[in-house]
Amino acid sequence: MVTRKLLASASITALFLGSIPSGAQYPGWLIPPGGRDEKSPLASVPDAVTRGKTLFVANCARCHGPDGKGSGPPDYAADLTDELRIELNTEGVLFYKIWNGHAIQLRTQVDDMPAFQGKLSKDEVWAVVEYLKVLRTPRR
Repeated sequence: MVTRKLLASASITALFLGSIPSGAQYPGWLIPPGGRDEKSPLASVPDAVTRGKTLFVANCARCHGPDGKGSGPPDYAADLTDELRIELNTEGVLFYKIWNGHAIQLRTQVDDMPAFQGKLSKDEVWAVVEYLKVLRTPRR
């Protein structure tokens, strides 16, 4: 009985995920029109990944863990290496998620992903994106 319920739940989830249009807005995230298609201006900068790693360790690892797998103290921090997220979270989406953050409104506002606008420069956020691209690369 439990197996049947799990299978039905998994089927519904897969159907739902497959029906989301690729250009759909990300619920709760402020991604401007065209933001999904933006590319990192630091892709060819030699030290961008090194700078990004330093910034990630200082600002992101507390929640997302040192390897980006969401192993920090909050149990809701995203696994940034998850293959499903790679297609959904393009370079531009990653940039705007970091830049704008994500807040949920309960009785009081709860920031479940802080905005780094004002704390990091745009180039620093792009450097973090460059490092995240390395974390997302499958190890061989």
